[in-house]
Amino acid sequence: MSKVSIPTAGAVGVIRDMPAHELPLPAWSDAKNIRFLDGAALQFGGHGQVYGDPLGAPQFVMQMNVGGSRFWLYATSSKQVAVTNSSGTSTHTDISHATPRAGGINRWSGFVFGGIPVLNAGDGRPPMYWNQNLAAKFADLPAWPADTSCRVLRQYKNMMIALNVTEGGVNKPVLVMWSSLADPGALPSTWDKADATQDAGRFDIAEGQDPIVDGLGLKDSFIIYKESSTWALDFIGGAFVLKSRKVSGMSGLLNMNCAVNFDTGMNNMHFAVTGQDIVVHDGFAARSVLDKKARRYFFQSLDVANKEKVFCFANPFLNEIVVAYPSIGATYCDTGLVFNYADNTVSFRSLPNVTHASHGPVDNSLSGNWAQDDAPWDTDLTAWNGPDYTPDTARVMMGSADGKLYLLDASSSFDGALPDAYLERSGLYFDAADRMKLLTGIVPRITGNEGGTVRVRVGAADSPGGTPEWIAEDEYVIGETVRIDVMAEGRYLSIRFETGTAFSWRLSGYDIFVEDAGAF
Repeated sequence: MSKVSIPTAGAVGVIRDMPAHELPLPAWSDAKNIRFLDGAALQFGGHGQVYGDPLGAPQFVMQMNVGGSRFWLYATSSKQVAVTNSSGTSTHTDISHATPRAGGINRWSGFVFGGIPVLNAGDGRPPMYWNQNLAAKFADLPAWPADTSCRVLRQYKNMMIALNVTEGGVNKPVLVMWSSLADPGALPSTWDKADATQDAGRFDIAEGQDPIVDGLGLKDSFIIYKESSTWALDFIGGAFVLKSRKVSGMSGLLNMNCAVNFDTGMNNMHFAVTGQDIVVHDGFAARSVLDKKARRYFFQSLDVANKEKVFCFANPFLNEIVVAYPSIGATYCDTGLVFNYADNTVSFRSLPNVTHASHGPVDNSLSGNWAQDDAPWDTDLTAWNGPDYTPDTARVMMGSADGKLYLLDASSSFDGALPDAYLERSGLYFDAADRMKLLTGIVPRITGNEGGTVRVRVGAADSPGGTPEWIAEDEYVIGETVRIDVMAEGRYLSIRFETGTAFSWRLSGYDIFVEDAGAF
């Protein structure tokens, strides 16, 4: 009998673009709702509804502070709302602009500029701001030029940048327009390029004529993403103020909100979803993070009719970036491709029809209250009435087309339901493709709630690309089971771990016991 050890079950993650028999031994050929973190494979933290019922389905969410209290701002198809939680009670305050804004999913852009929330609906109307007075409403951005709108509004240093501008009813998709430099705590005083006393200006990024999609700051530059090219703006001051340079003439951005900023500890980078790949870059050089992992799988599993709803968001505490997308047949984003930029692994998780997500600090009372934790008593890993809040850590808030606000990684359940989570590895042949193998047992190293179960299945196929036949299965009882005695025979073996009754489990590694069963 030979023992084959896989000491780190999460070191490689899932690889979907290569045949299973070509994968390195620790890799997984399929996985769902499993996070790869610090060398282990563990069930993703779930999501739970917070703040009660919103005043409509959120299309955009953003964290802000009002009078020293933590608020979240969300925008629906007709309202802008500020919500907070105090002593277990959530209060939604309607701060909608007097003229309804119909932004739509993946149309909103927003930021907090010197403490002032600014939103742009991308609906042909002016951007707007809120003075943080709960008795006041959103109002048009002061000094904004008349008869003008923009597809995207972003912040760069202490100025604002408008992208893909429409003037006098004429769309100018390659026009970049920037405001004057604003004083601390104030909004820009002008967008007039003719005012020689200020730094406002404009120019076209006309090369290629592909329209501007979005923009985002990166270190000292501002990156502009067009459909098929990427550009950087650098602040140079003087008469020209900003100078453009080409970063890439081969790729741009799939949609608005498809780029996020992240920090590796050594460098500040952008993660960007293009029309044919997912890349990271530092404003100069780019590399694919999905090539030979899940690039083809991602684009082939995307519902083409709803691809405009794809967006991405960061989960910084766990070093993750999530690409939210509608899988084939879905209308809204029901799946997330999760890239861990510290471990360089890819995984996939279920999402509750999300429309937008953002990270920011949340109150302990919101994130850790027992009422928000739907996992059953005997499967819950957190202390009674105790928080799972991590101090000084950004938490992810998600808006859903289901008309809910969800806090990510808030409990072990997925909005109260046991998640469908599994790991699968097929095509195991142990460098002897011509030999039959007999799998006689598995020793998994699984931790979690004692008494919870994880199902272990084994199977086999006789050809490299053959679909495995699942031959035997047994339950691993956390805290009790040591070895699973299951048997399967074939040239290419398969193994699968999947959720039984355990709401939360972690596989750090496992051993497989295999015997040579001859040439036939």
